[in-house]
Amino acid sequence: MRVERLDEPVSCRAEFARGGVTPVSFTRHGREHRVTQVHARWVDRSGRHPQHYFSAQCDAGEIYELRLDAGEMQWHVQSVLLEG
Repeated sequence: MRVERLDEPVSCRAEFARGGVTPVSFTRHGREHRVTQVHARWVDRSGRHPQHYFSAQCDAGEIYELRLDAGEMQWHVQSVLLEG
């Protein structure tokens, strides 16, 4: 397995409930990726605004690291874990 670093802004649908946020799907290069499972989530509070991170598995099996910049309310795909 190898990790491909991306740091790309994406459009993301998310569920905000019980004081938290969970990504549901995101669009990258015109293709919608449905999130089937969130394996981990963490928050980096070292900067001016919190950065919410998610390890999210998608419907095709890829695992993406997503980041929500709470200051800008902008989602980013940080990286993807690829086979091979």
